Amino acid sequence: MTGVVHETVPGPGPVDPAGAAAVLRRARDVLVVGHVRPDADAAGSALALATALHRAGTPVTVSFGGPDQVPAALVDSLDPHGLVVASVDAPRSPDLLVCCDISAARRLGDLEPVLDTAGSSLAVDHHASFAAFTDRYLVDPGAPATVTLVREVLAELGTPLDAVLARSLFAGLYTDTGGFRRGGSDALRLGAELVDAGVEPAPLLRDIGGPVPFAWLAAQATVLAGAHREPGVAAGADLVWAAVDVATAARFRDRTVTLVGSLQAAAGGGVAALLTETAPGEWSVSLRGSGSPDLSRVATALGGGGHAGAAGFERAGTRDGILALLRAELAR
Repeated sequence: MTGVVHETVPGPGPVDPAGAAAVLRRARDVLVVGHVRPDADAAGSALALATALHRAGTPVTVSFGGPDQVPAALVDSLDPHGLVVASVDAPRSPDLLVCCDISAARRLGDLEPVLDTAGSSLAVDHHASFAAFTDRYLVDPGAPATVTLVREVLAELGTPLDAVLARSLFAGLYTDTGGFRRGGSDALRLGAELVDAGVEPAPLLRDIGGPVPFAWLAAQATVLAGAHREPGVAAGADLVWAAVDVATAARFRDRTVTLVGSLQAAAGGGVAALLTETAPGEWSVSLRGSGSPDLSRVATALGGGGHAGAAGFERAGTRDGILALLRAELAR
């Protein structure tokens, strides 16, 4: 992908997978970034794309917005080439900055300044709340996960799938579709393609989750025992919420977000909200629902983003203050 390439590179603005591939081919060196507190879609997208570039001979580095720590089990299981570095060690002036699964500039965390120092920038994302912040962007809100768009880019690059690439893509696809509960036939077809390419789902999902500390059993029971149901506050539907205190969040940083699934199951057709205190007075809120009310709208109004049925935001304040803001937006 390095050297002189005789092809048209698209100008600023939206691009298709072929246009994104053209931009990548012309890059002299690349920094691929996923959002703060990366999930499997952010990590899988970034590492699949970076692995393809690395194999083609393009100097490439992967990082994730700080200052929060990156889930070690997730990254270690998807990075056999050792491409990931801490955000403080990431290149500050790459020829090309690629932002994977990032809907807004603030989601780059402490890597946001690189937008101004990189030669050019490209975003690959599937969030309905995407707000253009890069020179070029490949965005499809209808895609079930960002890894599905990365798969299309890899096809345009002529990169053959193997077990390593398939692991990264499958990790993002499985988690962002809720274990294939969402995404329809396109997600299922891609999942089958990735299994055919060599991914083994059961050990992969075990690896990215990491070992379960025994103490987590009691911790999650405590959080869920403190859950609340508020009938009718979410545009007529119920709100089910629980809060994770700062000590529990620090001790089980990579696991607390999984609790939102239990809250969603209890919410039925309502809205589930998990409020996690990531630092004193700093909260990360994960929202899940059926799509009505539109959680992307709710989260965007509160400084975040996402999809109609899955969204989130970060905000400073007290638990009760943030709940009051959330109730007000859900009621609109």
